[in-house]
Amino acid sequence: MNRKLSFVLMEQINPLRTRSIVDLCDYLTDKLLVPRFAANGANWRKEYMDFFTFDNTCDPLQPTGTIYFHVPPLFAGCAASLEHAVTVELAKLDIKVGRITVEPHPATSGAAILHIPIVDNPTALLQPPEVNMSLTRGTVVLRDLLGYKPVNGRYEFTADGLLKRLTKVTEQRIAVCTASPVREVHSSGAVRRLPSPVSTGAVRRCLEEVRLFAIWAVEHGFHSLAAA
Repeated sequence: MNRKLSFVLMEQINPLRTRSIVDLCDYLTDKLLVPRFAANGANWRKEYMDFFTFDNTCDPLQPTGTIYFHVPPLFAGCAASLEHAVTVELAKLDIKVGRITVEPHPATSGAAILHIPIVDNPTALLQPPEVNMSLTRGTVVLRDLLGYKPVNGRYEFTADGLLKRLTKVTEQRIAVCTASPVREVHSSGAVRRLPSPVSTGAVRRCLEEVRLFAIWAVEHGFHSLAAA
């Protein structure tokens, strides 16, 4: 799986990551499940602790939507107390939750799935907009188009400098960077490089997301940015 680049504000210490539904899934895992597993002496690797997921009908990068909490078998029968713990944790951030519903787990007897609708998430206004960019796409956008050289897989840049470089990116440069070899239909060996509409669209989206991220940083007084 192609790893995703994480864009950060270098002056921001211990940033709160709760602006999107997918962020909230990770946040609730860290705040609620990790300490509970540890307290019960359970050795559960965090990368496999995917008990908080999201409704596929919502956009997980948006601040509102529905979270699914698959109550771990270790805590079967504790759905009510865990539901309370979730609402208390989210209330600390002034995040408003709709009516939580509980359904029995279809495969595990005694287990339950909590449907947690997030109806208002004010923390989204306190955090920069999401940049959804894979490591591979970052090579095209940050290195090839914007001219940044990674050091040990990490890109560093200033918000002002990033905005200036973005203004110099042309459609022609995007086409060149997204071109793929295509064999001529009526030729036995001729190959041309043509821009891929899918790749071109993805690069344009990434450029716009990076631009919004940099604008937010400037407006909120942040100067140094990084992606790794």
